[in-house]
Amino acid sequence: MAVGSCGRLGRSRLGLNADLLLALKWESATPTGIVRHRDHLFAGAVDVVRDGLPNLLKEKLASARPGNTVSVSVDDLVGTDGEAVLDVPRENFHGRRADGAALTPKFGRFYPASYFSGVSCKGPVVRCVGLDSDTLKLDARHPLTGRALELSAKVVGNLDAMETATRSPIDWTCQLVEGPGLQACWQGEATDFLDDAAYLRPDEGHDPDFYAMPRITAHIDSRAQQTIGQFYRRFLPKEGRMLDLMSSVHSNLARDQQCGALIGLGLNAPELVANDKLDGAVVSDLNAGRSIPFADNTFDAAICTVSIDYLTDPIETVGEIARVLRPGAPFAVSFSNRWFPPKVTRLWTELYPFEQMALVVRYFQQAGRFEELETASFRGYPRPMDDPYYRQLTEADPVFAVAGRVV
Repeated sequence: MAVGSCGRLGRSRLGLNADLLLALKWESATPTGIVRHRDHLFAGAVDVVRDGLPNLLKEKLASARPGNTVSVSVDDLVGTDGEAVLDVPRENFHGRRADGAALTPKFGRFYPASYFSGVSCKGPVVRCVGLDSDTLKLDARHPLTGRALELSAKVVGNLDAMETATRSPIDWTCQLVEGPGLQACWQGEATDFLDDAAYLRPDEGHDPDFYAMPRITAHIDSRAQQTIGQFYRRFLPKEGRMLDLMSSVHSNLARDQQCGALIGLGLNAPELVANDKLDGAVVSDLNAGRSIPFADNTFDAAICTVSIDYLTDPIETVGEIARVLRPGAPFAVSFSNRWFPPKVTRLWTELYPFEQMALVVRYFQQAGRFEELETASFRGYPRPMDDPYYRQLTEADPVFAVAGRVV
C-alpha cells in the first residue's frame, strides 16, 4: 500500500550492485508511554548509484563491505507538503464493509481516500483525526511526516561494479515507507479500534470443531518462519520455561534457539504431538474458557505466532499471559497477511497490516503490566524456492511483530 509520493531518480551508466537490508528506526508516543519501531525491507540487486536512496546513505555505502551496516538520520523521506488537517462534511464518507454494511468512521483509523468524496490528497489513505455530528477532520499526510527517523542499510550481498542501463531505476526509499507510520497513534492519542462487532467472525461455531482435523502443514513460508525465529531470539532466554501460545505443528523458533522447556498450548492434540520442539503440551480453547490453565509466574517467556487474529477476547488473553509470566519476562507476538477466513475476527480484516500492529500494541497496553513495547516489520525477502507458491509469488510472506516485557 503506497502512502506517500516518490521522487525522481538520477541516471548513470555504471553503478554498484548490492543486496541490502534497509531499516527504519523510530519512536512514537502513546497514552501509556513510548513505543519503539523497526521496519525492514530487503532490497535485492540495488544499483547504489542510480536507484532511489538518500544521497548521504549512498555516500556511506560507497565504502561499505559485505556485513557492514551504515546509518543516517533523516527527516525528509516522505516530504512535509500539504495541509495538516482537512475538514470534510461527514456525509462525504462512503466507506462500507465487505458485506456492504456502512462503516462508521473512528478516531485515529486509516481509510482509503476513495471513501471520501471531494477530498484531494497525494496518497491513497487518509487518517480520521477528529469527528463530530457534521464534520470529519482528516490528516492526508504520510504518517511518518515530522518524525525523527534513522535509516540504515546492511550490506548482505557483494557490491560489484556492473552495467545498469538494462533496467529502470528503482525507488527503494518509496518502497520502504509504504506502510510504516500506520502503527503509531496520532499525536499520542489512543486509536478508537473497538465496537460491539469488532470480534465477530463468519463462523461462530465452537473452535475445537473447526480445528478438529489436524493440519500438519506450515501456515507461512520457510523464509517467514526463519524471520520470526530471528525476531524471537532477541527476546527469548536460553534457559527457563517458555509458553508457545496457540501452538501447532511449528513453533517457528530459530534452529539453534535454546530454552529449558517449551510448553505448547493449542487446540489440536495431533498437531501438538507432531511439533518436535515441544517438551509438553496442553489442549485448551482460549475463546471458550478465556483463562490460561497455568499458575501465576510459571513461565520465563511466551510467544504467539500467526494466531492473535483469532482471539475473541484478546485483551483478556494478553492479561492472562501477563499473569503466568514472571516479572521481566518477554511476550512476543508475530503474524503475517494470511489467516483462516471463517475464524478471523472482523476488525482484523478491516485494518491495514501496519495498523494491525497498532491494534496488538493496544492489547498489551489495555491488558496492563507490560512495558518496553516495540513493533517490527519485515518485507521484501525473496520467496523460498522450496515453497509451493514459488512460481506464483516473488516475495516471501511479510512478517509483523509486537513484543513487550511484564512489569
